[in-house]
Amino acid sequence: MFGTRSSRQSLRRNQKGTTAVEFALVAPILFAVLFVALEVIVMMFADATLEATANRVTRIGKIGVPEHMDCTTAVETQVREALSPWARNGRIYLDVKIYEPGAEDNWFQDIDEEGYEPICDAGDRGEIVMYRMGFEQPRLTGILSWLGIELVRLERFVMIQNEP
Repeated sequence: MFGTRSSRQSLRRNQKGTTAVEFALVAPILFAVLFVALEVIVMMFADATLEATANRVTRIGKIGVPEHMDCTTAVETQVREALSPWARNGRIYLDVKIYEPGAEDNWFQDIDEEGYEPICDAGDRGEIVMYRMGFEQPRLTGILSWLGIELVRLERFVMIQNEP
């Protein structure tokens, strides 16, 4: 059917290098998938940390800090402790804007022109306060640079309405 026994053995001997060739073809794809998965995992952890930090900063902004503490110091401590391992380039930004429903100018008004001056007890009763926090994170592996992505920007927006 397939020839003699010796021709089958010779065919089997000729297939010894096929495993190496198959590995050489599959390995780059395997490593690319592994590195992309690693990048996604790191971004997900950084994003979860940013989410928790944004909620903490919003809470500080809403309820304020005790009189013996400084708002700027309290917020900076929270932000630096939580985000410094992720924001390796050091640029973390925090904006606070206020919107007053029914006002003539219904656009959000910047509280902070500089980009990082935490405000506690922002806004009056019934006003909407928006907190925007984020950072740019350099990639962990070089795989994303193949796609033209040098920095990954992570941001969170939290909006609260002060009690009327």
